[in-house]
Amino acid sequence: MFRNIKGQNQVVKLLSSQIANDRTAQAYLFHGGEGVGKYLTALYFGMALNCLSTSEFRPCGICHSCKKFLSYDHSDFIYIFPSTNLQLTTDGEIKSNEGLKLYEGYISNKKLTPWQDFIWGGAVMIRKESIMMLSKRLEMSITEARYRIVIIEEADRMNQETANAFLKKLEEPPDRTVIILITERVSMLLPTIISRCQQVYFRPLSHTAIETILRERFDIDSHSARTAARMSNANAKQAIKLALEDTNTTRDTAFEIFTLAYKHDELGFHNLITKPQSQINAEFVLELIKYISLIVNDICIFQTNSDLITNSDRAGFITTVSQNLPELSEKAADTLVELESLPRMLAVNVNITFILIKIYHLLSDLLSA
Repeated sequence: MFRNIKGQNQVVKLLSSQIANDRTAQAYLFHGGEGVGKYLTALYFGMALNCLSTSEFRPCGICHSCKKFLSYDHSDFIYIFPSTNLQLTTDGEIKSNEGLKLYEGYISNKKLTPWQDFIWGGAVMIRKESIMMLSKRLEMSITEARYRIVIIEEADRMNQETANAFLKKLEEPPDRTVIILITERVSMLLPTIISRCQQVYFRPLSHTAIETILRERFDIDSHSARTAARMSNANAKQAIKLALEDTNTTRDTAFEIFTLAYKHDELGFHNLITKPQSQINAEFVLELIKYISLIVNDICIFQTNSDLITNSDRAGFITTVSQNLPELSEKAADTLVELESLPRMLAVNVNITFILIKIYHLLSDLLSA
């Protein structure tokens, strides 16, 4: 299953070597950007350490131990993550029905659609109650595994008190226990915690690696996979969200506004922005600006290297505009600067309709023959 981890060959090689040579550290710090495979690697590493298969390809994903890890039902797998107050006891029980419902919803999301963000509906952090539960679990004997596995996701979400409580456990971890901390923000962790972990850096994913994930694991066609990969900013989670959306409303709107500006169809634009559309809010407009900037950039890039455009599935439109307006790239830089300034207007509550009109006129001026 390690072969499912794309773009992190150096990490897989390191961890596989440690397993093969029985030189596993007691604590790891997996760090790097969002959506680069840190959690999946941590889970597979824990599975590999406990896999019952005699094959060299571990974890196998099908033995009794692997299946328990994948179902989050292994007695020696402890998974800690930021949450609202679940009213967790030191025995790991959740007192409130609402807390239990949230916990089960989070775990279900993690198993089935981990690329989707889970909405907790309240302040989220790694709470001291979770660390107290961990402390009690670590005092107990291992029941069925070779190694007890502890994964702490978004470890930087501990407050000072919680981090100090965790540090005491990290200083004297029990035998045959592997603790894996995961973070995107190493600087937010206590230096004393960092110093007690073996750091493992996860590099940003290449477009090719993300495209491969989308094609092989989600059966996304090559054009859509390429577009999503290039729009994802090296974040596989974001790429999966983009690729699996039946319709990307924001991007469609961006191309619609761009087309109307290209045709200088002010009436069509007016009809578009005056339609009752509840989704046109500040967040939508921020995304719209991003997509329009990508379209402008694609048209400029197309004139020098058509293979590098982001919206490859809209290559026909981009080709037409680029061929009809060969001087566009000379004016595009100023337009992109203007587009980058618009989020500041949103931040001070400038009227959204005014900003949409501003976008249209910027594009109309850019696309004037």
